[in-house]
Amino acid sequence: MKYFIFLDDSGQLHPSYPYSDFFVYGGLLVKESDFHKVNAGYKKLVKTIKKEKKIEGELKTSNMSNGTRTRLLKGLSNLAGEQIFVTVKVSTLIRLNFENKRDVVRYKNYMVKRLVQELIDTGKLPQHCSFTEIQIDNQNVAHSAQDSLQDYLFNIFNEDNYYQIDQPYHKTSFQCDFRVLFKDSSNNYLVQAADLLANTQAHIIDDKPDLERFLKENHTVLKLPDKVTY
Repeated sequence: MKYFIFLDDSGQLHPSYPYSDFFVYGGLLVKESDFHKVNAGYKKLVKTIKKEKKIEGELKTSNMSNGTRTRLLKGLSNLAGEQIFVTVKVSTLIRLNFENKRDVVRYKNYMVKRLVQELIDTGKLPQHCSFTEIQIDNQNVAHSAQDSLQDYLFNIFNEDNYYQIDQPYHKTSFQCDFRVLFKDSSNNYLVQAADLLANTQAHIIDDKPDLERFLKENHTVLKLPDKVTY
């Protein structure tokens, strides 16, 4: 069975970012059989709101009213799929060289890997999943990041000893192929939904915890680093 993961980020993975100490990936996990209904449902809602408000172009969260946000979140919560998040408190990453772009990309890859692992551990990404396609907003993403993340996920989850070559080879219990695609959010409605969710989770952590009541029940939030409370 095939699953889709749609992700976008909020904040910046850099300690000098003035608006927040948190970097967030947020989005949706949707199984293939639900994809068209979820996509069509959210697309219809977005187009209805844009028509009512006479908005041209993409409906961005950066200048979205509270009423529009809650209306979109309520609509999303009525659609199939899991709402998923992984967050990090940037100031705690004392060993990360933020001036090295490759190091930053590696940590972002690690965040996505940890989110996928959490979905496997909780059974939301089931053992019978044979293919997972991850679609991420392509804003400010280097082309090298696509192959980097795609290979990293495949080797972590399919080659148990890929990074431990001194140990005997044992296949992992989760055998799944991965494809990573970086998409233009202007014409990808579920990446737009991921933008809304990531931005909302960032607000929940920073200063608006009441927004959590508009998220889907039993949504996934993985907070990094481990053992850091926030």
